[in-house]
Amino acid sequence: MAFPKSRDEADQSRPFWRRWRGNRAERPEGTTPRVTPEFSLERFHQRVSWAIGGFLVLVIVAVLAAGYKDKFWDPPRAEAGSVRGVSFSMGDLVQRIRVVQGITGSANLTTLPFEYLQRLLHAEILRQDAEALNINVTEDIVDDAIHRQHDPNIRPGQITDPGQLEEEYRNNLQIYLDRTGLSPNEYKGIVKETLQRQVRYFQLGSEIEDTMNQVEVEWIRLDIASGATPTEVVARLQNESFASVARSVGVSSGYAEESGYVGWVPRQAFKDIGALLFGDEILGQKPLSVGATSQPLFTIDGIYIVHKLSEPENRPISDVMRFRLNGQMLEDWEQERLRVGASEGWVEMTFNDDLYQWVADQLALSAPRSSSSLDQSGNQPAQR
Repeated sequence: MAFPKSRDEADQSRPFWRRWRGNRAERPEGTTPRVTPEFSLERFHQRVSWAIGGFLVLVIVAVLAAGYKDKFWDPPRAEAGSVRGVSFSMGDLVQRIRVVQGITGSANLTTLPFEYLQRLLHAEILRQDAEALNINVTEDIVDDAIHRQHDPNIRPGQITDPGQLEEEYRNNLQIYLDRTGLSPNEYKGIVKETLQRQVRYFQLGSEIEDTMNQVEVEWIRLDIASGATPTEVVARLQNESFASVARSVGVSSGYAEESGYVGWVPRQAFKDIGALLFGDEILGQKPLSVGATSQPLFTIDGIYIVHKLSEPENRPISDVMRFRLNGQMLEDWEQERLRVGASEGWVEMTFNDDLYQWVADQLALSAPRSSSSLDQSGNQPAQR
């Protein structure tokens, strides 16, 4: 025999929303449910806890978002420099340095960030000045230069197939692009900048006269790898010949022989040394006497101890000194244009410690684990 359900059992069997609505319907009009003080205080504490927890979550999210923005979003988009409204970001700067990093397997962070920022500005200034300077580097010239850079090496007498050579060229080019992280268009842009700079180099070189005032010198150049201090070298020169000391501690940068002999040097080829050899009326500096040896001269290129061998003479300039003088003329022109642009307000440069640290961090992340085994053309180096 089935017994009728009690009221409590019947209520429990009904869905929740019906029980809730039923309780409200059964509640006398104008009354509220009975709530104990303990229950009310507990609900208050819960709501306060939820509010505090929600606030803390929002604070954490805001801090993380701000940190992400400051560390990852803002730096690559921050302006590093601009020329007449054409801007370069910190991301552009990192990309250029990574090209060097990809080729050499390393990047000197003490100088490269500053050097490459200036190179970006120099390249843009020259690009904008190209028409006025009659510099016209076409796409065909760029493509031809890239071909010559990455064409496979052909040994004399080797039988070649044009189709195979083209395939090897494309393979070499792709290896180089993968190594540097450049797209084909980005690489073309860099090659075009390089070619424009070369044209400007030769334009300035055409102004160099065949003969000019020069002084015969020899010097000892020191750097970190020399293993001797300037004071020690000066002391040794009191008792030893210049040539023997030069052979012992000198580090040539390509202009001096092992004995330290350089030859005839024009004034503007080495500015600091030129002022020492020829004097500087503006600074009130007298020239070094013939036969005298200078005190250590600290320059960007190294530390020089110079021995002057002759008075200035008008002589034919050597190929080595013409090359040096030509490069110096190009650097002087670039720096002068940069100075003029900064003074007139159409060149701007932005770089601070925080952005420098960001550049260093990015390059550390992308540093190769080992030195590159490829040369600049993308070819495997020959076994020796």
